[in-house]
Amino acid sequence: METITANSIENKNKKTSLWRKLNPLFWICVIIPSVFSLIYYALFASDIYISESSFVVRSPHNQTSLSGVGALLQNTGFTRSQDDTYTVQEYMRSRTALEQLQQVLPVRSFYEEKGDLLSRFNAFGFGDSDEAFYQYFREHLNINLDSVSGITTLRVRTFSSDEGQQINQNLLTQAEALINRLNERARKDTITFAEQAVKEAQDNVTTTADLLTNYRVKHQIFDLPAQSSVQLTLISSLKNELIRVETQLAQLQSITPDNPQVQALKMRQRSLKAEIDQQSKSLSGSGISIATQSAEYQRLVLENELAQKQLTAAMASLQNTRGEADRQQLYLEVINQPSKPDLAFEPHRIYNIIATFIIGLILYGVFSLLLASMREHKN
Repeated sequence: METITANSIENKNKKTSLWRKLNPLFWICVIIPSVFSLIYYALFASDIYISESSFVVRSPHNQTSLSGVGALLQNTGFTRSQDDTYTVQEYMRSRTALEQLQQVLPVRSFYEEKGDLLSRFNAFGFGDSDEAFYQYFREHLNINLDSVSGITTLRVRTFSSDEGQQINQNLLTQAEALINRLNERARKDTITFAEQAVKEAQDNVTTTADLLTNYRVKHQIFDLPAQSSVQLTLISSLKNELIRVETQLAQLQSITPDNPQVQALKMRQRSLKAEIDQQSKSLSGSGISIATQSAEYQRLVLENELAQKQLTAAMASLQNTRGEADRQQLYLEVINQPSKPDLAFEPHRIYNIIATFIIGLILYGVFSLLLASMREHKN
């Protein structure tokens, strides 16, 4: 009996000496954090539910070679629009999205009234500001883009599966509204630009037409090429008549020089020559003539014709633009609707407890080496 008692006292003394060997640093770095982590994650840590959805932003333009879902979308005549996907992601993370979300859902109360003291927002009343909640909410929002398939996955972490689903669904609705606003803005800008081009072309046609009309009225010209043709025809006819008269005059002078018709034919000859000279000067003289007016007239006609062609092209472009703009350019297609999880995947209780213990051991080893080095240096 005395032997058993002695052995018990000896074992007790060994245990006491073992606990004494555990210095305060080991308690601070390993034991206390591990015990706290065990108690917190085993008894107090709140379950966190993750509502997940996925979507893709697609466009009917710029067909490219894709794989997976991208190829499926390409077969339907659409392709992903990765740049606009980044725009949607940035919007979902923005303060604007959170403000609009708070107008339809009491998002702040979802995180203030539920969860344990260490997980909920503003549990101790020290950070009750909009900026603090925005930063807190961003930590519970995860958006990931798969660059291969173009699929974006949206995950929302909440203390209730129903609330997480509501937030996820409303964020998708807001993102789709953003896409619609981008489409409407692009449509309005495109049509406005095309209409402005048509208006400018119409003004140009009116201006050139007025200049051409004024020139015609001032110089009494309707169709310069036609008038030139008429004058050339007239000159040709006069020259033919002159040749006939001169031939007849030559015959009379050679046969009967005293014939009374000789004087009449000479007067007719002079009259024809004067008329030919006048018409020639009118056609190609150095003063105001058709030749000198032709360059300016042709320039005005050319400008008017060019303006009319520009107007025709602008009106055709406007018609095509309206038809193109009436089709929606971007689409937000939800692949997986927001889930309502019935199982909490977070917190990872066992993992966090073990991680706390291992990190504590690592810190203990680091600080022990530092203290030993300081003692050795001091000695």
